[in-house]
Amino acid sequence: MLFGSEFKIKQLWNRYEKWLKINCPEVLNTLKSGADKKAISELEEELGVKLPKGLKDLLSIHDGQVDEGIGVIGNYYLLSLEDILYTRSTMKELLDNGDFEDFEPVEAIGPVKRDFWWNPKWISIATNGFGDDICIDLDPDSGGNVGQIITFWHDWEERRVISRSLEEWFEDALVKLENGTYKLIVSQGELMFNNDGFAE
Repeated sequence: MLFGSEFKIKQLWNRYEKWLKINCPEVLNTLKSGADKKAISELEEELGVKLPKGLKDLLSIHDGQVDEGIGVIGNYYLLSLEDILYTRSTMKELLDNGDFEDFEPVEAIGPVKRDFWWNPKWISIATNGFGDDICIDLDPDSGGNVGQIITFWHDWEERRVISRSLEEWFEDALVKLENGTYKLIVSQGELMFNNDGFAE
């Protein structure tokens, strides 16, 4: 990386908010204030994991997003500390109850473990509100990177690695926003991004 994690996340997010201010200013009002270090540490304790510094830096800038209007990351809403914990608790209860046992085997696109339909070390960080999430993978398969970004679909077995880290994911999305690969469009009367989750 060219910069330390904290500086890089702040730099990328400032750059993104400048883009939003010009192209979709109403989204800025849906972003919540940042969480403090104590609250983030308490989340780590509740989850029983050490979160990547990039995610902690992001949560300190914005503790999620209000679920209204357009999702800030490719139609996906940023999750708050409370939302992250709730999603994890809900999914773990389903896993422990055996609710995923009859599901199709995971189809991994990239170094994602296939052991479970959902892995307790996949930490959801954004959602489309319909059970499909963008996750940070803290338990990658051989050749993967702790902290890689993956897709999770509630009704589809594919689990795809879309970036090696949160920082790289944001940076790639910004470049494509700025060059017009990703853009806002009107579909069925609603404003949205042309690429869900910015995952190709």
